[in-house]
Amino acid sequence: MNDQHTAPVLPVERVRQLDIIRGFALFGILLANMPFFASPVVYQMLLDGSMWTDQVSRGAEWTIQFIASSKFFTMFSFLFGLGFILFLDRAREKTAKPQSLFLRRLVFLLAIGIVHAFGIWFGDILVIYAITGLFLLLFYRREAKTCLYWAFGLLALPVVFLSLGALALYMTGEGFAQPEQSIAMYEQMVEQSIAAYGSGSFGEIMNQRTADYWFMFSNYLFMAPMILAMFLFGVYAAKSKMHTNIKEYLPFFKKVWVITLIIGLPVNFLYVNSYFEQGSDITYHSLLMPAASTIAGPALCFFYITSLILLYQSRSGKWLLNPLRAVGRTALSNYLLQSIVCTLIFYNYGFGLYAELEPIYWIVIAVVLFAFQILISNWWVARFRFGPAEWLWRSLTYSSRQSFRN
Repeated sequence: MNDQHTAPVLPVERVRQLDIIRGFALFGILLANMPFFASPVVYQMLLDGSMWTDQVSRGAEWTIQFIASSKFFTMFSFLFGLGFILFLDRAREKTAKPQSLFLRRLVFLLAIGIVHAFGIWFGDILVIYAITGLFLLLFYRREAKTCLYWAFGLLALPVVFLSLGALALYMTGEGFAQPEQSIAMYEQMVEQSIAAYGSGSFGEIMNQRTADYWFMFSNYLFMAPMILAMFLFGVYAAKSKMHTNIKEYLPFFKKVWVITLIIGLPVNFLYVNSYFEQGSDITYHSLLMPAASTIAGPALCFFYITSLILLYQSRSGKWLLNPLRAVGRTALSNYLLQSIVCTLIFYNYGFGLYAELEPIYWIVIAVVLFAFQILISNWWVARFRFGPAEWLWRSLTYSSRQSFRN
């Protein structure tokens, strides 16, 4: 084996369904991110959950939370873990140090994430993926079942503790009022966000973006166990060869489809209702919401994944889903493009529509933008081997300029 002959996996070697799932996940990511692009929801959720009072807007917000929240970053996490095994298995055939190559991959993902977080949009997920991805190296040589047990354990611990806390607050009927200083600070941050993003200069927007990112970072750390758990579910799927033996696993996928629907749907109702019931006080809703999200997010993530796999088994399903393949093949580029376009729509260096468009228009923008991404992605992959961000990431990872055109 020779490190000098290390090369990335060519597009023709990809598993088709994985690209389709990845492409579908990008729409969910866009939909889930729309409230954060368009409004100061980061701080508003700590006050009363929403800045909108009319029924149409509240209904649109409810729909976004129900369909998308916590279901699609978990889906990307699952695919990241699965891709980790595929990457190392293929790299091991060409280099004596596949783990070192994966570390390089994470370092450059971290660099892209930092540029994205501080230069484009504070809601970046790439940084926490790169950091959490380091823990995957501990599981590369573990048995598939060991990874599965760890995945369930990482999900169960926060659910147990949060649920016990919520139960205690519910039984006692007591809660904790947030200090008036905290409420005043959140109200000020709402106003500051609207002023900066809606009418501020480029420098003011950058300062606000930096403040928002560090404010959100503690939330990202809370998400890390769930992300690692989903990584490990992906590792389990890869080690079990589910992605290459889909026909053989169809009965299993059908069982997962039923179980995750039965579990995910009612718990998701509980999560969304708790989200909109929470106020500025710390009550059982404040603990029930993240506990329910930790169950409903992964459950409905797997419901969506198995739905796509089962749908793809039919001819009409293939026809319907195949356009998503190109989006999935250029997932990183499309993820960054979503941030660029949406910040141009909502920030003052673009159209300055921050906190002005009602939530129903967020859904319209997400649908129109993603339809455009399907078209441009299919045009792109017909001419180029990788998306521009994928090409850069691969070239940096392998320390050589990758061939770009087909």
